[in-house]
Amino acid sequence: MAIPSLDVILNGLAVAAGAALLVERFIELLQSLRERANHMLLQQQHEATRVQQIELSLEQANDLHQRVRQATSEDRLSVLESALPSPAQAVTDTHENFERHSAIPCIPLPEYSQQQMRLKAFLALSPVAVGIVVAAFFELHLLAMFRGEAVYPAAELLADGKVGGFFYQVFDTLLSGVLIGGGSQPVHILIKFLTSRQLTVAEQTRREPASANEEERQVTKPQPQMNPEPYQWQPLTYLGGVQPATLEHVHQRRADPDQIVVHHTAMHSQLGFDAIVDEFLKRKKWLTGYHAVIMPDGTIQPFCRWDRTGNHAAGHNHHTLGIAFHGNFHQGTDRFSNHDGRYGNLRPTPEQLEAGARLIALWTFLYPSMREPFMVPHRQLDGAQTVCPGNRFPWQILVDEVNVYRGHWCRQAGVLQAIRRFANRDYLYATARPTLFPEVAQNAQTTTTDTDKGD
Repeated sequence: MAIPSLDVILNGLAVAAGAALLVERFIELLQSLRERANHMLLQQQHEATRVQQIELSLEQANDLHQRVRQATSEDRLSVLESALPSPAQAVTDTHENFERHSAIPCIPLPEYSQQQMRLKAFLALSPVAVGIVVAAFFELHLLAMFRGEAVYPAAELLADGKVGGFFYQVFDTLLSGVLIGGGSQPVHILIKFLTSRQLTVAEQTRREPASANEEERQVTKPQPQMNPEPYQWQPLTYLGGVQPATLEHVHQRRADPDQIVVHHTAMHSQLGFDAIVDEFLKRKKWLTGYHAVIMPDGTIQPFCRWDRTGNHAAGHNHHTLGIAFHGNFHQGTDRFSNHDGRYGNLRPTPEQLEAGARLIALWTFLYPSMREPFMVPHRQLDGAQTVCPGNRFPWQILVDEVNVYRGHWCRQAGVLQAIRRFANRDYLYATARPTLFPEVAQNAQTTTTDTDKGD
């Protein structure tokens, strides 16, 4: 068995890295198509809801018109008053009823059905299958390359009766496909390892020794940053949250929100967003909940309409926005504690904190009426009897991240223009849209008061 040169091995791995990159781009394309399809379905559902709302309004108007025509001139005013509720009645609707809830509705991880497990297995194995197809197409045999063995056509091996050699090459192709299906990162790590270390003593003699200074420069060479432009504006999909039409005539605010309350959902972090919605809308039979939920992967999920009173902090819903980080970050001795990971992640992920900071910063720009402190943990509200968002929640890290976003955005004209365009969307303001950013450069520099020195 001949020992292959390092150049031959690196050339083969370079081809494998290119094939792995093709697999990654193909999978990203599929994910992008799926996200676009979901976005189109969401917009279609939003438009259908608006059409239903308009049709319902027309039916109500026609019915009112018929009733007014049939009534006498003395009774028409009373008919109109009975058909149209007063603004005070709409604003103060059933706060006492819908704010009755437990502080921590812990929900464990459910069991997956066989169909869900099959789908998860398919999504996990599809990159490997594509990698095997790519390896077979490019005729990659990385194991034979490492061993310095020759590769023969499959038809020739079968014609010569070398069935073992045929299956060996098939296994080599499968193994190469598995490596490619894992993505380009493992191949790059292997290339880096081979270029920094000697494969054999014979290979060492064929290489020109590098000086100690050159090796030190190679080891200490700074790596390029993956994100050279942090704290940039990122598009956010907001169409009124979940079922915005159901809140058209209820839970109206008297004024725009002036404070943000930070929560954790106290649910298992591996539960999907649908489970959070079901907890509020189906089990509790409410129309509202948090105004947004931040998932562990950094996805921002709007829930309740931002121009409506949510249901997240009893006694403070009328003037606040509620943001919930999905998971249970409470450590204690009670049955709701997640000290051993029974409810998933012990702390918010970095992606969660970054996404939550972006949304909170956006809210402070959209609503100039925000007061100081503009964000508080749920447990520090007056009358709150809860540990939410948990004693493991990194409060100061979130505060610092929000302030950094506010500081960067107030100096970027492109971001301010994007926020102005965002402010033209529906379901944002209880009153007329305010004039944004007259003194934003000064306001954004204000540091958030440290309201939670216990963490």
